[in-house]
Amino acid sequence: MSENDRRVTMTGMGTLSWRSPLRLAVGALLAAALTTVATTAPGTDPAGSGAPAPAESPASTEAPSPPASVVEEGEPLTFPTPDTAGLPEGWTPKETHTGDLFIREAGTVVSDLRITDGVIYVEAENVTLRRVQALGSRVVNDATPGVCGSGMVVEQSEFVRSSVQTRDTDQPIIGNGGFTVRDVVIDELPEGIRVGAKECGDVVVEDTYVRIVPPDVCEDWHGDGIQGYGGGSVTVRNVRIIMQEAPDCYGTAPFFYPSGQGNTSLTVDGLLVEGGGYAFRAGTPGSVRNLQIVQDAWGYGPVDVLCGALTEWQAHTVTVGRGATRPGEPIECAGSGN
Repeated sequence: MSENDRRVTMTGMGTLSWRSPLRLAVGALLAAALTTVATTAPGTDPAGSGAPAPAESPASTEAPSPPASVVEEGEPLTFPTPDTAGLPEGWTPKETHTGDLFIREAGTVVSDLRITDGVIYVEAENVTLRRVQALGSRVVNDATPGVCGSGMVVEQSEFVRSSVQTRDTDQPIIGNGGFTVRDVVIDELPEGIRVGAKECGDVVVEDTYVRIVPPDVCEDWHGDGIQGYGGGSVTVRNVRIIMQEAPDCYGTAPFFYPSGQGNTSLTVDGLLVEGGGYAFRAGTPGSVRNLQIVQDAWGYGPVDVLCGALTEWQAHTVTVGRGATRPGEPIECAGSGN
């Protein structure tokens, strides 16, 4: 959790209990305005102040879209789910381990492991974690000062909670730099993926499902699905992130790669996000294509983006139901990206 993030989410109001009514009020205003698409070319307003309010449109005669729970027709849902990503069907471990695990030999492949209530410390390059079930466990590849586990790959794996109580101080599940996450499920945990340690290399997240939920002990939670803090270039392809919140227990954003925190650049090509104050927050150079945000599943607004830093912007709302999605309105690029 960064001080910048704390300033944005708390906004000097003292306690998180103020946020619920504020989100409703601000969200209602922004939802009414963000109904047109605006692609911002490089060199435009670097403050990301957004375009003027769109002109009024004639009243629609169409019936309102049904809620997500009853959407049965539309485009097939191609983004990952807990059933399509992660461990193969019928998987069983070949080895079990409780507590911390250290990997110190370059090129090591760890496969078909179940680890419970521990940390996998990757202290060597080009390590692969394949078909790993992590219960109450996480992976870190820069824990030792001056040592990077660059080239790490985590694939076909599952990270879920154990019987241990979760807290708002829990660390990211996978971090911090120079790694690829592919075909992974992170579910029912208060933190997701951390993109940091740019000296260790860039990060790629693809074909992955992340669902972030409030911790059991929630005093000052600022959870994220993917967060950058001092991160290198991050590439996101075909990823779905859901953030669930509770009264007086709010996270930050499903995707949070802001300016002012040492982050480098981003490439988004296929991302479905839901929840958070702003569902998508970004403030670095890069490009955003096929960003889909679940309609009305945000507190303040769909996006907070430094538009002038992007070379491409393509986003729209979507309704998600039983295996199908229904595209909604284009989303205007707007905000400051903090």
